[in-house]
Amino acid sequence: MKKNCREHDIAIRASNLSKHYTIRERKRERLKRLVLNKKAEKILRVSALNKVSFEISNGDALGIIGKNGSGKSTLLQIICGTISATSGELEVNGRIAALLELGSGFNPEFTGRENIEINAILLGMKKKEVKFKIKDIIEFADIGIYIDQPVRTYSSGMIVRLAFAIIAHSDPDIMIIDEALAVGDSYFTQKCMRFIQRFKKKGTLVFVSHDPNAVLSVCNKAILLENGEIKYNGTAKDALEIYANQERIKQSENVEEVKDVRMKQVDEEGKRQTKKEEYVRKWKDYRTEIINTSKYKNEIELITHDNREIESEDYGGEEACIISTRLENLEKRQDDINIVLGGELVKLNIEFIARKRIESLIVGFILKDDKGLTILGDNSFNSLISDEEYSASQGELIRAEFIFTMPLLRAGHYSITSSIAEGNMNNHNILHWQNDSMMLESQCTSIAAGMAGLPMQSISITRPRRK
Repeated sequence: MKKNCREHDIAIRASNLSKHYTIRERKRERLKRLVLNKKAEKILRVSALNKVSFEISNGDALGIIGKNGSGKSTLLQIICGTISATSGELEVNGRIAALLELGSGFNPEFTGRENIEINAILLGMKKKEVKFKIKDIIEFADIGIYIDQPVRTYSSGMIVRLAFAIIAHSDPDIMIIDEALAVGDSYFTQKCMRFIQRFKKKGTLVFVSHDPNAVLSVCNKAILLENGEIKYNGTAKDALEIYANQERIKQSENVEEVKDVRMKQVDEEGKRQTKKEEYVRKWKDYRTEIINTSKYKNEIELITHDNREIESEDYGGEEACIISTRLENLEKRQDDINIVLGGELVKLNIEFIARKRIESLIVGFILKDDKGLTILGDNSFNSLISDEEYSASQGELIRAEFIFTMPLLRAGHYSITSSIAEGNMNNHNILHWQNDSMMLESQCTSIAAGMAGLPMQSISITRPRRK
């Protein structure tokens, strides 16, 4: 049973929610049994949810995690009202907008524009409001001329773009997002994650994902479901640790396999020692050559995309304008690259035009994963070479260069954000901020733990002599 909450600080309250399904024989099996005069049919009862209880306060971001078949989708559908619980109570306070199954709620024969109008009204928007916001929805979805084509002609990524654009502009109190974002392209995923971070400041979020980094980056609480029951309800960090323990044996086997491959490819101890000084001088991980000449090499591809997409996601640019952000491979002496390996020495170039006199110039960059979580970053204010402040004259073309060792990145999509500012670290004014100025895709299986590999000078095991 679903009803509105009386307590205004509670967004969702579930009390002993259960959902049972009855599985009967197929018609063919039933007819066969009757003809052969066999025993009565066997009726199987399956519990998708069993006495699930929890509360979500207004402003919380709740992650729901668990293996396939644990009951996540069933729970979300009950909250959204698309299916009814067999027993228990559900109380909701506020308007819900949900992104569940891919394409659910869309009429495949209608155009994208027509589906916007229908779904927006179903989400509680008035016709005048839809008419006022439809341009913004279309721009957010960014599917071009396909907006006036039937949805049945759309790819899965285009459907996600359209669906998320609609719920993003419906001004919900509660937003529910299932794994559907996983099929979107890396640029749009970054765009969605930035919207989610902004939405969390004013609304309540329910987020389902198999990606632990995604849950940890957007959720402060989490529920771990197992066989339709809540195994843990608490902080996102603790829930993910418990979830990870379920896969510990499998993960340990994978780590052992990686270690075996590494050991087979390690050079003789003497050769490795002679190269130690070179690795130190270049700030290299001593395993870089071994890893990057094996099937576990950390290959990072630079993804090109439409500059129009960058421009729609940046702000500023009137007083300084970023022209380009690009990578050079210093070890291979290549300035036009589309592949770089983790552990290689690279140069990140950020070029911009100063449209006014800039007295105290700061140029910086941030490397983020596909969920918008910052991996690393730096800026020119941290050069610490001298006390001299950088400046730029009006109309001057400036290039900032950052030379560093490309970190070993987990498999996935990443983006580089570039920025120009004026002032100092504690008090500055952003002149131009460009999200996703460069997109990267890492193909990596060699990192033992964490979001990025820490460059190691050496790893060894010794047996100290006992006194």
